[in-house]
Amino acid sequence: MEFRQLAYFIAVAEELHFGRAAEQCHIAQPPLSQQIKRLEEELGVILLKRTSRRVSLTPEGKEFLRRCKDIRDRIDEAVACVQDMALGLEGQLRVGFIGPASLSNLPKAIRTFREDNPQIRLDFSAKSTSEQLPMLRADRLDIAFVRLFGHDTTGLDSMIFLREPYVLAIPEGDDFTHRTRVNIKDLEGKPLIFNQRLAQPALYRSLIGSFHKAGFMPNIVQEVNTEQSTVALVATGLGCALVPASSAEDKRFGVIFRPLDGDLPQWEITALWKQKNHTKLLQKFLDVVARFSNNPDK
Repeated sequence: MEFRQLAYFIAVAEELHFGRAAEQCHIAQPPLSQQIKRLEEELGVILLKRTSRRVSLTPEGKEFLRRCKDIRDRIDEAVACVQDMALGLEGQLRVGFIGPASLSNLPKAIRTFREDNPQIRLDFSAKSTSEQLPMLRADRLDIAFVRLFGHDTTGLDSMIFLREPYVLAIPEGDDFTHRTRVNIKDLEGKPLIFNQRLAQPALYRSLIGSFHKAGFMPNIVQEVNTEQSTVALVATGLGCALVPASSAEDKRFGVIFRPLDGDLPQWEITALWKQKNHTKLLQKFLDVVARFSNNPDK
C-alpha cells in the first residue's frame, strides 16, 4: 500500500466521481480506477459501490475515508513541522547551565529568545560543568553554559558568554568592609571559604598558585560546591571568599563585596555546543546569547 493510493481513494470518496477525482489527481481515469481496485484487493474489502450511474461509499469505505483523512492531516502536519524546524521556527532546545549563570545576563537572553520565539520549547538543566559535558557529547543537551578550566573540549565549539574578575565577599562588620579595595596579600591568615577541589581541580590549583605568588598559602576553613553556598556561608561570618563579580548582584543580607587586586585568573562562563550541530534553531539562540554576552574581548 502506498500513500498515493490513499490520496487517490480520498479524492474519489470525496468527489464520488472517478472523472472529477482523476482531474483533481492529475491522472487519467483508467489508471485511477486500477489503483482503487488494487487498494481494495490489498485490503480484502470493498470500499466503493460502483454502478453505471453513481459511486457511493460502503460502510467500510466511510470508516476508511475518515482514517485516511486523519493520516493525510498528520502527514501534512509532520511536513510543516519539519520544514519549520529546518527554518528554526519550531522545535526544542535543551539548555544546560551552571548555577552562577543565573546571576549573569543569561536569564535576560533566554527571556528575549522566548518572547521572539514562543513556539520553541526550551528545556533547562541546572548542572555542574562536569555533569554537562558528557550530556552535551551524548546529545542530551544542545548547548551548555559551563565554567571551563583545563577541560577537554574536543569536537565542541565555544563562545565566551561572560568574563569578569574575582571580587572579595566579606562578612558585614569585618575590618575589610571599611576598605574600597582589597589586595590578595592582605588575605594572609584570613579565614577563607573556597570552592571544592574536586569540582574544578585545575581552577583550584590556579587560585592556590595566586596565593603562593603573593607569598603565603590561604587559610581555608571551609570548602563548598557552589558560589551561592559560598556567599551564604560568608553571611554567617565564617570567613571571606573569592567570588565572581556578578555575585554582587545577590543582595544577600550580611555580605559586602569589594574589588580584589592581585594576580588572579579571570572568572568565565562559556557556551559550548557540538561542532556538528548546525541547526538554524541553535544559531538563532546563539545570536540572541551573543547580544547579551559580557565579554570585554569580543
